[in-house]
Amino acid sequence: MKIKILLCLLIFSSSFGEDISPYLSDKQFKIGIQRFHNREYEAAIQIFTKALSIYPMNLKARYYLGLSFLQAGYVKNSIDEWENLIKLGGGNYLTKQKLNDLYFSLSLDKKHEYSSPYTFSSFIENRNKLGRPSFIIYDDKKDRFFISSIKRKYVIEIDANGNILREIGRKVGDFSSFKMPTGVEIYGDNIYIADYKLDTIFVFNREGKYLNKKIGSKGFAQSNISGPMGIYIKDDYIFVVDNGNDRIQKFSIAGEWIQSIGEGELKRPTDICGEGDYIYVSDTGNKRIIVYDIFGNFISSINSEQLSQPRGLSIKNKKLYISDALEGLFIYDIDKEMIEKISISKEKLNLPFDVTIDTRNILYETDFNTYKIAVFTPLELQYANLNVQVSQIWLDNYPRNFIHLRVFDKAGNPVYDLSEENFLVYEEGTFVPIIKLGATYSFRKNMYVKIIIDKSLKMKEYEEDLIEIIKNFLEKTTGNDWIDLKVLSKDIETTGRIKSSVLSPIEFVKKQEYSETLNNFDIAIYDSVRELLNINRNKAIILITAENINQSFSTYDIEMLINYAKNNAIPIYVINFNPENKNSLELLAQKTFGKYYSLKDYKDILNLYDTIKNSKPLEYIITYDGMNLKGLKNYFVNVNVKVKYKGLIGVDEIGYYVPEYFLPLNFFGQKKEIVKEYK
Repeated sequence: MKIKILLCLLIFSSSFGEDISPYLSDKQFKIGIQRFHNREYEAAIQIFTKALSIYPMNLKARYYLGLSFLQAGYVKNSIDEWENLIKLGGGNYLTKQKLNDLYFSLSLDKKHEYSSPYTFSSFIENRNKLGRPSFIIYDDKKDRFFISSIKRKYVIEIDANGNILREIGRKVGDFSSFKMPTGVEIYGDNIYIADYKLDTIFVFNREGKYLNKKIGSKGFAQSNISGPMGIYIKDDYIFVVDNGNDRIQKFSIAGEWIQSIGEGELKRPTDICGEGDYIYVSDTGNKRIIVYDIFGNFISSINSEQLSQPRGLSIKNKKLYISDALEGLFIYDIDKEMIEKISISKEKLNLPFDVTIDTRNILYETDFNTYKIAVFTPLELQYANLNVQVSQIWLDNYPRNFIHLRVFDKAGNPVYDLSEENFLVYEEGTFVPIIKLGATYSFRKNMYVKIIIDKSLKMKEYEEDLIEIIKNFLEKTTGNDWIDLKVLSKDIETTGRIKSSVLSPIEFVKKQEYSETLNNFDIAIYDSVRELLNINRNKAIILITAENINQSFSTYDIEMLINYAKNNAIPIYVINFNPENKNSLELLAQKTFGKYYSLKDYKDILNLYDTIKNSKPLEYIITYDGMNLKGLKNYFVNVNVKVKYKGLIGVDEIGYYVPEYFLPLNFFGQKKEIVKEYK
């Protein structure tokens, strides 16, 4: 047998230049992944470390080593591994954002900068109100959008969620002030709207009331307009795209004509925007963008073979956003003079027209031939808005998998009450159409609570209160609840897991002697978290103390314990009889999303069972049917989880190896597949 193994290794090594270290490292990595998904983090750390000692360039092992450190509570170790990963060229956008989140949580003055390519996010749709949307602008003061609807003949104002607020130009009887509204601009307290057929600019106040003021007149003379489209206002000067006359008309804010720009250079221009002392015009007929200064002097042209029908324009921070009717969206970096196309092959618009950008750098592009506005989110925001942390994929019922994950907002607070519609799951890039969150709540019907009790001499004076608190809590437990009491005396004495009971736990607490010194708070907390890791119940830790515990964290510091409990969705509830402990213990409770109580909160303490029972889950459990790849035991499946919530997006990536199934022989000598129940 040994000879066969040696022969295989020799054949393998000769095929790979006599270096079998990547292969041996991957074998360790596979074992480490299994340990990680079993939440055996200490073991996973050792195995991934071994994989890297064999082959330091095993980038997957380094990433999961950092993830294991994070789950185990060792945040600084996680940072070190992921920083090394980036130095070795293996850190993607997700890794960099995870590091940024950790820097922020530790108040470190560090940040990984990375570019923001865009990805299609969603559509804003309204068949009745957004017929043939053309021009769109964003009002950053009120977080609103204005869209001119050619079919409806109104300008629609919508909020950031796509809700229609008003229809500007609409009159009684469904008539409109417009015949074909096009360009829109906000300046001061007024809204300026061009009408392509009426050859003029209408002026409204911010509430949509027409001010009986018009700018421009129909015609082909030097000061006339024929088919106005885009509008841009700068320093009390109004620049109007005169599409029919192939030029830009410049007016004063009072409506006086000043000059024509671009005559003989422009062909069927569509839109205009500006930044600083320059204006940018989409020269649609010539397939380019022309740059002028605000006095009308030609500066340069932006030509690209990728542009076919450039129409809508928007500009921000020296990035010019171009909507091309045939090609879609482009971003032109003015300083670098580089153009980049945003690919939307699956969600391609029928006829892209105009584009705008909001304060979060989210892009909005109108589709002239439909009733839709496409929304494009910077890739950076996919990670930065919501912090999604997948902690485990449970594979015992493969290919029906269970994903355990947590969702935090940017401030680090849990996002509660998400529904199945908020989650998107992909395996190997393939969308999983049906997911369920039922397990998130069904498992919480029963509780498992670890109660850590201080039996120091200082607690002796509170013995009556201690017994009443424990008795009150135990009396409320049901026959399906699990309790484990850890009493800190000279050593840690534990009842082990017991079902609902009152008398025996009380007697157990009473018989433990009071001790002068207690040094095991950290170990008791650590063990309690570890023992709850793979328990699918409403789980929590209760710490009852009167001792000064600030010197009691010698093996595990309090920061590590906070991260260990928080990253595994285990809240810690603290009942503290000693004011000297307040700062550290209050932090322990708050950071793990439990609660902190002192003696003045005695009434609330007696209601602690109901508080835990009715608490919202810190961890979601997604059930889904994944790709059935039984037999491919060495195949690594990449899993992507996206959370969309109130316009915010968060993403996490994780993976697993297709599980191996042991096939023992049945009574007739045939192989039989064994699948465990999910418990």
